[in-house]
Amino acid sequence: MNERYDLSQLAKRYGMFPVEAYVFVGEGLHHATRSLGKQGAEGADRHITAHELVEGVLELASTRFGCLASSVLRSWGLRCSEDIGTVTFHLIEEGLFGKQPGDTIEDFQGGPVFHELIQRKTRERMLTEA
Repeated sequence: MNERYDLSQLAKRYGMFPVEAYVFVGEGLHHATRSLGKQGAEGADRHITAHELVEGVLELASTRFGCLASSVLRSWGLRCSEDIGTVTFHLIEEGLFGKQPGDTIEDFQGGPVFHELIQRKTRERMLTEA
């Protein structure tokens, strides 16, 4: 994501999510591309699916915020996969994220229940670190 772009203006323009939601989804995208080994790839080889992006955002939230991850995401208006999709498509419309021709916002429908997945990821991380 372009570090110089004023995300606060984007957040004001759309009026749906605070700037923190846009920043965190961007960080989640970078986290997902790194964890999937696609960070140095170009074009279609770098592409991740909606599901992979949602997983990346939730995994990053679990890592950063632990048991509070669900509450932090909710405070930013990120309650379900569709919310991450909306933020993602706002970033695409602004030219900050790219997309493949077949990508649609509907790809984000029916994703995981955030609280359950975050709890599972937090437990898994705690067990591996113990």
